[in-house]
Amino acid sequence: PINEYDDRLHEKYELECDEYERAMSVGKHGNDGEGQLLKKPNFVTTVIYDSTPEAMMNIHQHNQRGITLVVDEILALFNSVKRYNSKNNLIEDLLTAYSGQPLKVIRKSESRPVLIKNPCVNVIGSVQTNMLQEVFRAEFLANGLLDRFLFVYPKNRKISGWRREERNTVRPDVMNQWRTIINRILSIPCILDDKGTTVNPRILTMSDDAEEYFYEWYNGIIDAVNAIEDDANVESRKMKLNGHVARLALLFQVMKWATDSGDMQYIEWDSVESAIRMIDYYEETYRRIQETIVINSIGETKEVWLSLLGDRFTSGDAVIAGRKVDMSRRTVYYALDQLCRLQHPLIEKLQHGVYRKLMTENTDAPCTIALSSYQDTKQISQSAKVQSATTLKSEDHE
Repeated sequence: PINEYDDRLHEKYELECDEYERAMSVGKHGNDGEGQLLKKPNFVTTVIYDSTPEAMMNIHQHNQRGITLVVDEILALFNSVKRYNSKNNLIEDLLTAYSGQPLKVIRKSESRPVLIKNPCVNVIGSVQTNMLQEVFRAEFLANGLLDRFLFVYPKNRKISGWRREERNTVRPDVMNQWRTIINRILSIPCILDDKGTTVNPRILTMSDDAEEYFYEWYNGIIDAVNAIEDDANVESRKMKLNGHVARLALLFQVMKWATDSGDMQYIEWDSVESAIRMIDYYEETYRRIQETIVINSIGETKEVWLSLLGDRFTSGDAVIAGRKVDMSRRTVYYALDQLCRLQHPLIEKLQHGVYRKLMTENTDAPCTIALSSYQDTKQISQSAKVQSATTLKSEDHE
């Protein structure tokens, strides 16, 4: 539906261009001043697939409602930064937009600077699992870019088989229902200021019970963070969760309005509750991704990391050893945590920041074997759950 909306915008743009060119042609022949009164049309679209940062800002300037950048490989987008242009500030612009700060672009090639006071830039992309370590590079972890992304990583990665159905099977027209919802949302006026250059947004506040629930949830996170004595063990990502939940709660409330199951006077309690549940899912996904990265990071190519540590060591020693084998600080802390949680732990946490090895004799690739066993155990457990659920489902049908 959003692409269909963009198609209509493109058709409108083509008609405006034809009218503009006709008026300019008439003006060149000295007939009248019509060409002088018309402004050159601006291309307005919502979804862009391949664009330079400069073009992206120009498009956003003419679509103050917001834009979405869709890329097949998110890593390619990150790697393109600074490749062709040392002044490519895409990452910085994305961080600024997320924080709700104005975007200002001043270049010699532009006759006028680009100013977007209320930016809204969404980024959607995918990445292959074997390239996760490239995405979770130290530079993107350090600047907080990845803390602003939500990750989807399925537990069961098996591809479902196709199933034929009878031609006369009645199926709900989900696409048409979705089209109706999106078109209603897109019909909400985008109110601009008197100059027509800046969005004048309508603010939805939370209802009293929704706000109380939201504050109580986030204060629980704050208490957990404050209880951590070593700042190095604090995940900066947790401090961004309130922003994620607030955004999702607004989306849920608008969706309720679009389906006639709510209004847009306040963000209600159930919208906040749904947003928190969704964030819990995303964060559980994020933890599984980190487990995958840790397992890959300290496999056969990283076993030397453990060999650099004594039988008894501190987390600081582990970080120093990690630098020697290109393990980021965050990866080291995840590794310490996961190696303590294995079915056959390789290390034991004695006290805060102090560990000791449980296997000092070097058997055949002990780290790899233990980690593989950990993966196998999880897969067997998951398979058992799937089999049990399938059995129950079959019994219900019978």
